[in-house]
Amino acid sequence: MHSKERFRMIRFEMKTLTFLAAVIAGMTLGSFSGSALAAAAGDNIQTLKFSASPNPVVNPGKGWVIYGESPKGHSPEALGVCSSAYTRFRWSALEPEEGKFNWAPIDNALDAWSKAGKQFGFGVMCESFHSNIKYNTPKWVYDAGVPSIQYDGFKVKGMVAPKQWDNPIFLEKLKNFIDAMGKRYNGDPRISLIDIRSYGQWGEGHLGHLKGSERISPDGLKRHIRIHLDAFNRTRLFLPWGEKLYDSVYDWAAEQGVGLRRDGILGNSNGSELIRCKGRVPAFGEWYDSYDRHKMQGGWQYARGDKLEERILADTVRGAFTYQNLGTGLFVKEKRPLIDKLTNMMGYHFLLNEVSLPRRITSGKDFEASFRWENAGLAIIFIPCSVTAALLDKDGKIADKCPVKGCHPEKWVPGKQISETSTLKFSVPPGSYRLAVGLFSDPVRRNPDIRLGIESDAVDNWHILGNISVTSN
Repeated sequence: MHSKERFRMIRFEMKTLTFLAAVIAGMTLGSFSGSALAAAAGDNIQTLKFSASPNPVVNPGKGWVIYGESPKGHSPEALGVCSSAYTRFRWSALEPEEGKFNWAPIDNALDAWSKAGKQFGFGVMCESFHSNIKYNTPKWVYDAGVPSIQYDGFKVKGMVAPKQWDNPIFLEKLKNFIDAMGKRYNGDPRISLIDIRSYGQWGEGHLGHLKGSERISPDGLKRHIRIHLDAFNRTRLFLPWGEKLYDSVYDWAAEQGVGLRRDGILGNSNGSELIRCKGRVPAFGEWYDSYDRHKMQGGWQYARGDKLEERILADTVRGAFTYQNLGTGLFVKEKRPLIDKLTNMMGYHFLLNEVSLPRRITSGKDFEASFRWENAGLAIIFIPCSVTAALLDKDGKIADKCPVKGCHPEKWVPGKQISETSTLKFSVPPGSYRLAVGLFSDPVRRNPDIRLGIESDAVDNWHILGNISVTSN
């Protein structure tokens, strides 16, 4: 071969080897054409896909609610699928004397459920037909001049209830109590929700059984709501739907961020009153009666024997429930497939369908990652939520974390896939790592508390996405 031809061949081979080395190392050389550079960069991008998991995912701010002041008496299966507990207290039990408060019932319940890993919600009633005492509103409130009525309750004859729910003295005493409760519990992370139950029978916003008691005006009901809003600006409030007279008030309350609940699902409601909540505030559907009684009696308008399961599903979807009461252990035992299905449907249910990111990154330098999310639930998320990425070392320990600021879970609406791109940066020693992502209701938490409904390995609720290499330059 001629010496000039041999020289040209050597130069061609050297250039080819240099190009291949650049592709392998993910480098870009200015002497290459645009297509060659694109090939080198493209080789460094990996796209990871994930499938939805059929398993139930229990997350905060949504799902099944179990009733009671402590976990005692509840089956492990029931406790396993609920996210929160709930009960109702009587005003007279919490403030037996004016200005002297007995917070023990609430404190004990919060402590018991917190130890069980559950949040706790509650409401405070001024009247209850099923109470075993005469005064649910404290007697000293009536002694101060609030007009009253008497009626026969389910257990007690001659029960005393307010006649005027907007009486100035009644509202003054109520406000003092709610203000004190707010100072103690506003923003407590152990609390999932607090009901506004200061008007009507069971606090449900109607006057059932209360003959002689005066119906409050829509503006009067707004005053009750405002008292609670002033005291609880960092805790989600719920207002029971009572009657159509107050429909404009329910719409107004939703505008203030108050969630709505309908007590009587499967009995005198199909959840349609809660449709106004969609996309605005959380909805809570409470059954008319226990699963056992609905099943055995089968006579309620919306729940007849073998139609019970399909009615539960239909009403949940119609009202786009964020929360729903669980019922009894028998319900969990007999309807577990339905329960698992609704566990993921109620409220939000986040999936990560796909993520694209580099195979290799440089420590201390920005890189881009693209995420494709999906909300497979019935509602948006109504609790704070942020996304964080982390690098895990070979021992599974977090080497570094980085907020994924380009992701906005509050905008992930049901039924749509959302594509978001974020700039990330990790500063770690060179080596091989696993990239993980986690969702937090509070960014100061050590580990994520909101889980994705995807098939992936997880460490302390960090979802492992894939491998990534870190170089020093």
